[in-house]
Amino acid sequence: MSQPSANNAEQFKQSFREEGREVLVDLEAALLELNENRADMELVGRVFRALHTIKGSGSMFGFEKLAAFTHNLETAFDQVRNGRLQIGSELIDLTLAALDQIRAMLEEGTGAEPADAAVCAGILAKVRQLAGIPQSQAAGAKASPPPTPAAVEAGQVREWHVRFSPGPEMLLNGTNPLLLLKELRQLGGLAARANMVGVPPLAELDPERCYVTWDMVLATSAGGDAIRDVFIFVADSCELTIEPDTGAVESTTQTEVVAADRTAGPLEEPRAGSGGRRTYDKADTASSLRVPAAKLDQFVDLVGELVTVQARLSELAARSDDPDIAAVSEEIERLTAELRENSMNIRMLPIRATFEKFRRLVHDLARDLGKDVELTLEGADTELDKTVIDQLGDPLMHLIRNSMDHGIEPASARVARGKRPTATIHLSARHSGASVLIGVSDDGGGIDSEAVRSRAIEKGLVAADAALTEAETFALLFQPGFSTAKTVTDVSGRGVGMDVVRQRVDALRGNIDVVSKAGEGTSITLRLPLTLAIIDGLLVSIGDASFVVPLANVLECIELTQADVERANGKHIADVRGELVPYIRLREHFEIRTPRPAIEQIMIVETETGRYGFVVDQVLGNCQTVIKNLGRFYRHVQVVSGATILGNGIVALILDPERLAQDAVRVTLDRSRGRPAAAGSPRHGNAARMNSI
Repeated sequence: MSQPSANNAEQFKQSFREEGREVLVDLEAALLELNENRADMELVGRVFRALHTIKGSGSMFGFEKLAAFTHNLETAFDQVRNGRLQIGSELIDLTLAALDQIRAMLEEGTGAEPADAAVCAGILAKVRQLAGIPQSQAAGAKASPPPTPAAVEAGQVREWHVRFSPGPEMLLNGTNPLLLLKELRQLGGLAARANMVGVPPLAELDPERCYVTWDMVLATSAGGDAIRDVFIFVADSCELTIEPDTGAVESTTQTEVVAADRTAGPLEEPRAGSGGRRTYDKADTASSLRVPAAKLDQFVDLVGELVTVQARLSELAARSDDPDIAAVSEEIERLTAELRENSMNIRMLPIRATFEKFRRLVHDLARDLGKDVELTLEGADTELDKTVIDQLGDPLMHLIRNSMDHGIEPASARVARGKRPTATIHLSARHSGASVLIGVSDDGGGIDSEAVRSRAIEKGLVAADAALTEAETFALLFQPGFSTAKTVTDVSGRGVGMDVVRQRVDALRGNIDVVSKAGEGTSITLRLPLTLAIIDGLLVSIGDASFVVPLANVLECIELTQADVERANGKHIADVRGELVPYIRLREHFEIRTPRPAIEQIMIVETETGRYGFVVDQVLGNCQTVIKNLGRFYRHVQVVSGATILGNGIVALILDPERLAQDAVRVTLDRSRGRPAAAGSPRHGNAARMNSI
């Protein structure tokens, strides 16, 4: 049996790194849950299995240092499983600190900063002292001595029959079955027979396939779970039978590996009806595979280009009288739509992993700040584009750090206000049309709007006599270098974090809403697009300008005639089957000075604050929209989330219905108060910049 090539070995290492990262995320979450529920043995088992997987797989794929380091942690949690060690804050904190070093060891060889040897040694020393692990067993390199005959006779051990049949692809996956047998021997005395009956004639032998199976007898004081744990990371690629011996126990003090005589008959006959093949000899039916993110991004980019070309083809087919071209165009449009939908679904991921990693952040900050804080999650299974998820880490981290340091009061202050001493930070996610709403809220002291205003005047950001709404006041928090903190701490106070939040959300074509009430807490909502690549849209026109509205927001389209306007006495209200819906004339809002048609169209859209109508000249139909960024000059045009290129080569702006409705309501209120939009205001800036495109 040949060993994997160097290229394959590196590929296996990379696969282990990817799987190891996932295991570490789950392990960290389990540890933090265990810190809250220390009597939960299911969580203890989850932690132990994760550590065992990292240790065993790490050793198998060449991460010997990582495996040796993890061995001590695994031993400590094995003692917890067996009732010889109690879960405490010290063990939890040591294990969390160890996870940081394991992550560093996992990334060694990729250009990342290596693990700190002194820190690792200090952690191991504390773990060994806490768990009572002898120094001789620190690295886990020496196998446990086999049980003596006296111990067997005393009934301290029992025999187990283990039948291990590796899958034929096990070697190709980088697994060495002999290392599993070596680890199994550490549990006690082992007698093993190698069954060679499955080895084909030399001419038919594939050197990269595993044909050998093993029948073993293990004498150990460990239980069946401990034996199964040895094979935990190959359970899906082998056949494994573990049965206790119901007869007399015999002493087994030596390990022997004997090749079975092929003429004497097999130790394991092929199953009836299998045609002489084991179950894993069937064709590979893997239900999933790993694809590098760069390849997936390239694939989606190509799909986006295909959508643009397909729109061009549809435009040409519409101008052609050839029915064959029209038929081909329709078929390509159908196939492109299916390809687009499938490519987008591939990139959609639940936000759970992003949310879960902040449990550690809250745990560590609560300890450092001397506060008692719990993190609650809602909507963790909400899916959004992987590209969006990748950009969310830093904004959410800064929002949580700011909430922990500035928002949440000390326990004594909370009790004095009639609150629970334990504060709560709530992370939430939910869909809203073509957007996803990510919320970070706390039940702390809230934001002092007067302090924000005073600080802004002090820094020259606003005039002393400026009349600011609450939303405009809270928006100052995201200005570069702005902070109301009187002292700078290790957590916050430099006015950098919130600026990072704004920059990252702007880059994602999203927006931020802040709601706060003094003494009750603060809620910050990030509104982000579900995807940054392609959306379904409704193409409309106003004069010579074209716009796209995300189809997920549109409920229906109705006509607006001059008679309808007169019946409403000139008010911007439409009667939609008995329901009065306010509408916004986009022609007036965007200051488009072209003649108005006799019959206009109203798009009824659903927003967070209710239903609104957007009046346009024509609704041209559905379109698949490849989203393009407008550039830095237009970053302040909040009512536009991007642009797209139509089939005829014209650029169409993609409208954000939520911000458009908010902008229109704000303008209406200003006019009712006698405050027309001035140069430099959001209203004026939106119209001016959009007319320049």
